[in-house]
Amino acid sequence: MPLGDDGHRWDLSAQEDIIGQDRLARSLLRLIGRMEPATLVTVHGAPGSGKSEFVRRLAWLASQGRGKNVEQYPGLFPGVAIYDPWAWSKQGSLLSGLVSALVRAAVNPQVVMERARELVSRIGRLRFDGGSVEGAALAFSGVEADPVDQIADGFGALVSGVKAGRPGRLLIFIDEMDSLSPAQRWQLIDGVRLLMRSKPEVTVIFSVGRESLLAALRHREGDIPESSAMRELDEIIDLSVTVPSLEVRRIGTLLREYIGNAEGVVRRSFGNDAITHLSPTVMHRPLGAPRFLKRLAFRVVLLAEFAQEVRQVRELSEAQWAWVVISERWPEFRRFMIRGGRDRWIELKHAMARLSTRGDPRTMGNAGAPIFKWLEGDLILADYVRLYAEGFDEDADGIFWLESLMLTAGL
Repeated sequence: MPLGDDGHRWDLSAQEDIIGQDRLARSLLRLIGRMEPATLVTVHGAPGSGKSEFVRRLAWLASQGRGKNVEQYPGLFPGVAIYDPWAWSKQGSLLSGLVSALVRAAVNPQVVMERARELVSRIGRLRFDGGSVEGAALAFSGVEADPVDQIADGFGALVSGVKAGRPGRLLIFIDEMDSLSPAQRWQLIDGVRLLMRSKPEVTVIFSVGRESLLAALRHREGDIPESSAMRELDEIIDLSVTVPSLEVRRIGTLLREYIGNAEGVVRRSFGNDAITHLSPTVMHRPLGAPRFLKRLAFRVVLLAEFAQEVRQVRELSEAQWAWVVISERWPEFRRFMIRGGRDRWIELKHAMARLSTRGDPRTMGNAGAPIFKWLEGDLILADYVRLYAEGFDEDADGIFWLESLMLTAGL
């Protein structure tokens, strides 16, 4: 399987359905095999929602995953091209980087190299930012093809060379678009649309947030209404798919996978039931983003290693683990608590007790007003804190001990 710009990352990270979306992935691949050539597909999802993991899984199923016991997808070429435009955003044209990714995906890269160089040379004469081309103008005669058509035809010929005459739709996966500036996102989308003019046997799949896509269009069009922006995007994008939030029942399992072989040190530091107590504290849909869970796993393992170094090991309660989650998910709220010292922890203890019995913080008058201001401003935080209000009340001293340990560990 051709690899992405970051080597084996795509291959190794996609061999397992870590976000539980294989059914959606297989359905999408079947549909793409039936779509017309030269189609553009966008995969949306909130930051950290797992859309990159979903796109990697799509790529693996479409190529390396097609073994004897794996579903075959009619109409698709048994190989994919994977492009990370961020790696090319500091050098040359983003379309040139896409051509480079196609060369790496070729059955015989040396055969298509000269064709790719010629195409990159032509692309270098284009401008996607609305400015004028610098330098001498191109020669023109009435029998020459349109330069844009020449580029589109050259791209189609390159795709044929990449496949070495074999049938099937070539899938091109473009990830990490959210890391680009709005101008670069639009240049890439507009450039790919130009390459599609000759109707090559290609489907391009962009991994990009919906808001990022709207920001890219508004960079070109100005502050147009969202309805107008969506209509314009509908003229460009053939299909949009939004990756659903991670299933709640998979969140704890995924966190355990990220902790991996370090589970032993976590148990030795924080009790044999450490993972059992930790898992429920993350099994809430807003906390299910794979990137967040991975960061949380790193925090937990480092904290466990440090606890052993300083010989401060003790069994943690579920409420204490919930505070570890808060420290990673809501660091500003955590810093607010730290600045208040011991008095603020006592205030939190009483505020949480009242919150657990009376519910809405807006009904509690002025008592604990600074904390209630935070809760009113972040309903997800308020809901999460409400779940562990009783535990915070009963184990305030334990949470204060844990906070001291985290600070000493640099967390």
